[in-house]
Amino acid sequence: MYKKLTALVVSLCLLSEAVPMNVFAQESTSEPISISAAENAVDSDILDIASITAVAPKSVNDMLSQYKFTSSTGHGFAAERGNNLADSIKGKNTKVVGDNNIKNGPDRMILNRDGSMVLIQDKYYSTARRSINACFDVKSGAFRYIDGDGNPMIIEVPSDQYAEAIEIMKSKIREGCVPGVTDPEEANTIVKKGALSFKQAKNLAKAGTIESLTYDSIEGIVTASYAFGISTVINYTVNRMNGDNRKAAVKAAANDGIKTGGLVFCSAVIAGQLIKTGTLKFFTPASETIVKFFGENFAKTLVRLSGQEVAIGASSQALTKTAAKALRANLLFAAVTTIVFTAPDAIELFRGRISKKQFVKNFSVTAAAIISGTAGGFIGGAVGNLVVPGAGTVPGAFIGSLVFGASGGLLADIIADHFLEDDAEEMYDMIQDKFTQLCDENIINETEATSIVEELSDILDEDKLKDMYQSDNKEEFIDKMLVPLFEEVVSKREKLIPPTEEELRNALIEQYEDVIFIH
Repeated sequence: MYKKLTALVVSLCLLSEAVPMNVFAQESTSEPISISAAENAVDSDILDIASITAVAPKSVNDMLSQYKFTSSTGHGFAAERGNNLADSIKGKNTKVVGDNNIKNGPDRMILNRDGSMVLIQDKYYSTARRSINACFDVKSGAFRYIDGDGNPMIIEVPSDQYAEAIEIMKSKIREGCVPGVTDPEEANTIVKKGALSFKQAKNLAKAGTIESLTYDSIEGIVTASYAFGISTVINYTVNRMNGDNRKAAVKAAANDGIKTGGLVFCSAVIAGQLIKTGTLKFFTPASETIVKFFGENFAKTLVRLSGQEVAIGASSQALTKTAAKALRANLLFAAVTTIVFTAPDAIELFRGRISKKQFVKNFSVTAAAIISGTAGGFIGGAVGNLVVPGAGTVPGAFIGSLVFGASGGLLADIIADHFLEDDAEEMYDMIQDKFTQLCDENIINETEATSIVEELSDILDEDKLKDMYQSDNKEEFIDKMLVPLFEEVVSKREKLIPPTEEELRNALIEQYEDVIFIH
């Protein structure tokens, strides 16, 4: 429902910007030319950016879950997330619940199809004995993890410690340390073999390892699928409103969706790796100052948008710290997304296919769209929370990100147009001048000009314009592109034979026979 409403709102806002321009054959024909790939490139990019900012909360939530990896016991949190992801891939309905910090509560939960729950406590220590001993109270020696029915929770241990951990648990049962359990063989049901070894859990908590890259890639694929769906719906709506038939609109929307999903995937992986380096800790004072400045409501909105619950009775200091983490994660994702989105332009700049001013303009519009989309998420979340306390935060942020992201990008593009001319516009001007010249030289009529324009629209796309900009001799490039089109049209003309003397004499006699005598 939210996707449909958002698509309609954004589409209406962008309708005037999505109409193709008439740029060719203005002196020879009134037929418009539609260079959609070149003219609508900015609009499409802005829609993509808006879609990316709309899924930012999902990426931020993933980043914050990995923020704990940087602590001294970060490999334990990494084990929870890694094992949870492994069970999810197997098709299990599983969730990490340890973030609530309930004493002796479970780290993970698996919801079975019959409605029953399996509560799991992850214990990842350097040895099997340490992993199992951590499940028992130091003073009393009693098993600590008991569910609401009085049964022991499942203890998940590193895969390389599993066999030894079973034997140690059996000893604990024989000693009577596990309430309600007397059969040592039940250790096989209490102790669970984790998907990760102790070393793999340690590597998962570090940046640049195979384990952490794999984890970030899988999480990135999930987030990218969200972005693909949002981008596809919005771009399809805009394409249809712009006159495309259903088949063409679906094809274009799918291509834009893949592009957006790919950018989100890259951003998610890079941000996930950076979060593990601990660099965000350096920005703690600044982020906490910002959160304090905007107040408690802003802090609560940030926390909810990051997928966390605002703890009842939480102190102002605790709320500020939690919100500041979310703010740092949001800013990091925005920065990474900006870099990822403009990376192709940077490559084109180095290759000489776009100018420095074009790169600066594209970067500015992208940054403006991402910043406004991020801010729109905060504003929309706050408004949504006012309308429907708690539940309205996420949908409000979703709509706010899309509307503000698209509007901010378009506004930045309009402002930039007043100061910087696009490379494409410069190329258009040169092509149009040559087009007009060839029309005059070849005495092209309106029908012929329309035919040439249609042929030109098929070959003149964004890549062709960049190739032209890169060319050392742009005049020659234009000639090679236009001259064959004119030659083809001229070659199709009916061959004209000059009138004979007799034909001219007869025509004059017929017209002036009553006026003068022609002999």
